[in-house]
Amino acid sequence: MPAADYVNRLFDDDYVRDQLGDALVRGRRAYRRARDQKAAEAVQDKKLMDHVTGAAASLQAAVRALANQPPPKPKRRPLKTAALLGAALAVGAAAAWADSRGARTA
Repeated sequence: MPAADYVNRLFDDDYVRDQLGDALVRGRRAYRRARDQKAAEAVQDKKLMDHVTGAAASLQAAVRALANQPPPKPKRRPLKTAALLGAALAVGAAAAWADSRGARTA
């Protein structure tokens, strides 16, 4: 695809322009926030990292839209789900055990 086609899509596609605008705004916020901090503080700053990762995600979405690629599928986290289910079962078992002990003492 020639560069002229990408430039035309850039001007015609509202989604791409919105994503690029969002990336620009987040990047500007990140720069302003980082500018007033020392490097050690900036690395620990959660809001700064949120701005940077948000800007990167917006740029990535804009490039994918220009290249006609579908958005990536969300990653599945089976271990996290299994751990959450296990914790819920453990809490339920503990509650049932406590309830049965309370019934015996009464």
